[in-house]
Amino acid sequence: MIDKDKIKAVAFDFGGTLDSPFLHWMDIYIHLYTMKLNLPLTKENFRDSYVYAERMMEQLQLVKPEHSLLETQAFKTDLQFKSLIERGVLPDTPENREGLPLKAARLVTDYSSDYVVASRTVLDELHRSYTLLLVSNYYGNLKKIVTDLGIVSYFHSITDSTLEGVRKPDPSLWKRAIDRAGFAYEEVLVVGDSMKNDIQPGLSLGCQVVQGCPEGRTGEVGIPFITRLSELPALLSI
Repeated sequence: MIDKDKIKAVAFDFGGTLDSPFLHWMDIYIHLYTMKLNLPLTKENFRDSYVYAERMMEQLQLVKPEHSLLETQAFKTDLQFKSLIERGVLPDTPENREGLPLKAARLVTDYSSDYVVASRTVLDELHRSYTLLLVSNYYGNLKKIVTDLGIVSYFHSITDSTLEGVRKPDPSLWKRAIDRAGFAYEEVLVVGDSMKNDIQPGLSLGCQVVQGCPEGRTGEVGIPFITRLSELPALLSI
């Protein structure tokens, strides 16, 4: 149950919350690659390459604060396709090594951008009543991304895990954002798609929470949930 009268701030996750319909990004990559690029991918044969790319993005620190969303995705898709080729999932061809990774990056960037742009209406509505915070596991360029996508002005602060040196599910990432903004934890509503990274850390701090769930799914028992971002203002009786 949400105590609406106490809420003064809404703290959003970014990836999987504002840039997609509450879907895990591995599922989104598979959907786009199979439907748009006609690649023979499944969760079983793509998972290891997805995980590899995510780990290497952190280890190699390829992304700089000035890199755009397309550039960020290009680093990631290049790593994914190299892994898919090395693992024998895709044949080693010039198209698979050079052409498809860039096509994939553009495809994913367009998909993500469309959802973020669509969130503006909700953010604009919430911004009038609450202080908005953005807290995300990202690559050090989250402020650049949300600036390019036209939503940076809605947020009081942007807390990027790479710049902070701490990642979710460590609740200290959320704690830093909330403490800096000067709110008591019970005054903050955490909104995210991940139980592990968003909801559980929020609850551990004493925040109120709302989980974003894909269409057709429900949240954990006792956890308020929405299946579309546009449902959030009504949930808060705005």
